[in-house]
Amino acid sequence: MRLIECIKRNREAFLDQHADAGNWAARLFSAATYSLWSACRPIMNQNCAGLVLDAGSGRGAWRRTILESAIGYESIDIAARGGATPTWTGDLSAMPEVPTARYDTVVCHQVLEHVRHPWRAFAEFHRVLKPGGIILVSVPHISRRHELPRDYFRFTQEGVVALLEDAGYVEINALPFGGLLAFLHHQVSFVFPGLVTGIPLLGTIAVIINAPFSWLFAHMDRAVDRHALIPLGVVATARKPH
Repeated sequence: MRLIECIKRNREAFLDQHADAGNWAARLFSAATYSLWSACRPIMNQNCAGLVLDAGSGRGAWRRTILESAIGYESIDIAARGGATPTWTGDLSAMPEVPTARYDTVVCHQVLEHVRHPWRAFAEFHRVLKPGGIILVSVPHISRRHELPRDYFRFTQEGVVALLEDAGYVEINALPFGGLLAFLHHQVSFVFPGLVTGIPLLGTIAVIINAPFSWLFAHMDRAVDRHALIPLGVVATARKPH
């Protein structure tokens, strides 16, 4: 347990130093982080527009990527994290403080597994979107238990589509990303470079050594599991009807 706690502390320190999801060290920390980044960035560049709500923003990891194409950025989370203070503080499944029909786009990455009632979050995202607005969400399909005790769900493509349909969205597109190799490499990366990521210089060297394997296993997943039967996760977009 002490070893796990040590790794977690070092990992948190690393994330504080490399909060931006596009930072080379963050996206190449493991095949899982690289798979998520490479799947989501082009979809975000295509769909993030106008004023964007980063739902479950954490350290603001996706802020810079959002602003590559959007003109405004606001965020909501249950608390400040890693020095990033959200625009709104609240629960995604009930956020009355956020005005109705305020946003052109809502982005929610790797958060809904920690929301006890994710269907309510989809309904709230629908409410705060302008008519014709876009939701972009990524969720895990395979993952170890984390952020305990608030780890409730894993998702399939079909499940995400059903949740979006039930919340009233149209033009739904759900795609798998990553795979079993990316998942396994992330577990290995949690130990190395995870043990030393919080140590200046040594942590950077460890990430550099690990980076080629992050790239390699992410690409191997596409060849090994061509039908995406064991995806790492799902990224989906949908539109609120006009």
